[in-house]
Amino acid sequence: MCGIAGVLRLDGAPAPLDAVRAMRAALEHRGPDDSGEWSDGPVAFGFRRLSILDLEGGHQPMSLAGAPLAIAFNGEIYNHPALKAELEAAGVRYRSRSDTETILQLYRREGVRAFGRLEGMFAAALWDGRARELVLARDPMGVKPLYYALVGPALYFASELRALVAGGAPVDLDPSGVLDYLAYGCVHAPRTALASVMKLPPGHWLRVDERGVKIERYWELPVVSRPPKIGDGEAESRLEALLRASVRGQLLSDVPVGAFLSGGVDSSLIAALMVQEGGRPVKTFSIGFSGARRGLDESAHARAVARHIGSEHHELVLPAAVLDRMEDLAPCLDEPIGDSAILPTLLLSRFAREQVKVVLTGEGADELFAGYGRYKAAYLSERLLRLPRWSQGPAAALARRLGKGRLFAELPLSTVRDWAEANAHTPFDDARAVCRPEFAAAAERVEPLAWLHQGGEPHSLAQALAYDLRTVLCDALLMKVDKASMRASLEARVPYLDRSVAAFALGLPGSLKLRRFKGKFVLRRVAAKLLPASVAWRRKHGFLVPWEEWIRRPDNPAIDDLLRTPALAAAFDPARLLAMRRRLVEGGGPVDAGLFFRIVVFGLWLRDV
Repeated sequence: MCGIAGVLRLDGAPAPLDAVRAMRAALEHRGPDDSGEWSDGPVAFGFRRLSILDLEGGHQPMSLAGAPLAIAFNGEIYNHPALKAELEAAGVRYRSRSDTETILQLYRREGVRAFGRLEGMFAAALWDGRARELVLARDPMGVKPLYYALVGPALYFASELRALVAGGAPVDLDPSGVLDYLAYGCVHAPRTALASVMKLPPGHWLRVDERGVKIERYWELPVVSRPPKIGDGEAESRLEALLRASVRGQLLSDVPVGAFLSGGVDSSLIAALMVQEGGRPVKTFSIGFSGARRGLDESAHARAVARHIGSEHHELVLPAAVLDRMEDLAPCLDEPIGDSAILPTLLLSRFAREQVKVVLTGEGADELFAGYGRYKAAYLSERLLRLPRWSQGPAAALARRLGKGRLFAELPLSTVRDWAEANAHTPFDDARAVCRPEFAAAAERVEPLAWLHQGGEPHSLAQALAYDLRTVLCDALLMKVDKASMRASLEARVPYLDRSVAAFALGLPGSLKLRRFKGKFVLRRVAAKLLPASVAWRRKHGFLVPWEEWIRRPDNPAIDDLLRTPALAAAFDPARLLAMRRRLVEGGGPVDAGLFFRIVVFGLWLRDV
C-alpha cells in the first residue's frame, strides 16, 4: 500500500518537481518505508511506499527497460501470480516479484484493457511515452481513492485530496459538494467538497494528452434484476468456494497479515477463513468500551469468536467518551466523512499497526447480501411493484406498517432515484436551510448517480444494493477505512469485494439474501459451518459510537470553538448553528442531530485542509 502523486503539464513545459515533492511529503503516512520520484519532461511522479510484497524489488515509480512506460501504483493485485505466470509463458522476462511490474508488462501488451484484468484494489498512474499520454485508473469497487485537479495548464493527481492542496490546488468550496455531504454524510464521486478537485469514480480510467482529458468506465457491476433460480445448498457451496479463494488470494504478503474482528458475522467469517486458508497463526484485533451503556460494547462477542477459531486476539479498550479525542481525527479527515466510527477505526488501526502491516476487514458484506434493515423496504417495494396495479395501494398500506422511517413511509419506490432520495440522512432542502443564502443559491441539487446515468432505472432489491455499492460503500465506508488505516500506515483489504464474489452475490435471488426478513441468509449459512450458530445467526449490530450524547453535552469546548471559525461561517449561517446547538443542549424544539454532527466534522476538516 502506498501513496502516489504527480503532474502532467499540458503545454509541454517541464513538470514542477517542487509541487510533486510537496504532494509526496503530504503522503508520508501512507508509505513510511520508502519514497521515490521520476520525471520525463512535462510529466513527473512522486511515491511513498508501505512495503508489503517484494520488499527489496518493489521500489517505485517503476519504469520498463526498453519501453517508454512508467508507473506509480497504490494497492495490491491479488491475481498477480497468475498474470505473472501467463506473461512469463508468453516470453516476458521479469526483473522483480512485484505486482507493479505485472501492471506495466500487461499494459505494454494490452493497453488500457489491462485494467479490466486486474483483480484487486488499486489507484494507478501510468505514463505512456509512446502516445505521450497519462493514464489514471481506479479499481472496480472503489477501494482505493484517486483525486485529480486541473490547475492552470497542468493536471495534478494524488491518493489524497490534501496532497493536491499541498501541490497548489485552490481551497475553494464547491457548494454542491458541501450540500451532498450534508445530505448523505459523504461527497459522491466525481465531486469533492473542493471546487478544484475531482474524484475518479470506481471502475474508470482517465486519459490525458495534448488533446484534452477523456474519462471512460472500464468495468460495471453486473446487476441482475430477475436472477435465475438456484437452490440454497448450491448457493451456499459456491459462495463458500468463492470466499475461500478470495481470502486465500488476499493473504498474499511478505509481512504479517491480521484481521479486524467485531464479533459480527461478516468479520468473524473472514477471520475463520483466514485461519483455515492461511496455514499460520492469525492475529485479530477488536475494540472494547469501558463504562459504556448497554449495547455499545461488543468486545465479549469478539473474544468468543477468537477463542473458537484459535486466533491470537488483541483488544483495545477505549473510554465510552471516546469522541473527546476528536482532535485526533483532524489529520485523518482527508475528506469530510460524517461517520462517527471513523475515530475508533483510526485508533484500532494504530493499535493493530503495532503488530501487523496488513488487516482483512468485513466491509462490503452488508451491501452484497442485504444486511441492513433498509433492504427490507427495498425487497418489499420490489414485490409490491410486481402486483397488479389495482392491488398495489392496499398492499403498500400494509407494507408500510412493517417498518419505520422515510423508506417504509414512501413505499413503493418506483426508481433507483427514489431509493437514493429516501436514503438521504437529511432532505436536500433542510441541508440548504443551514447554509448562508448566497452559498446555498450557488449549489445544484446533487444526483448521487449522475456519473452512472441510471437514476431512472426501475427499482428492485438488486438495484438498491448496486446503488449502495456504487455510492455509500465506496464514497463513505471504504473511504472511512482507507483514511483511518492509512493514517496509521496500515493496509486494509476487503475480501468480500472480490469481483467474483460481488458478481455472484448480485446474481442471487432476493430470497437468498433476505429470508423471513433476516438479511444475509446465504452468507449466514456459510458462516454456520465454521462458527457457532449464536454468531452466524446473530442480529445485525452496527459499530455504535455515542456521538449524540457528545454533541448534546453543554461543556464541549471542541464544538463551541469550531462553530466560531471564520471558514465555517463562510458557508453556514452562524445564527442557525448556534440555535441548533442550544436546542441540542437545552431542548425546546426538534433538531436534526445527525446534520449538526456532520457540520461539526465538516468544520474540523475545513479548519485543517
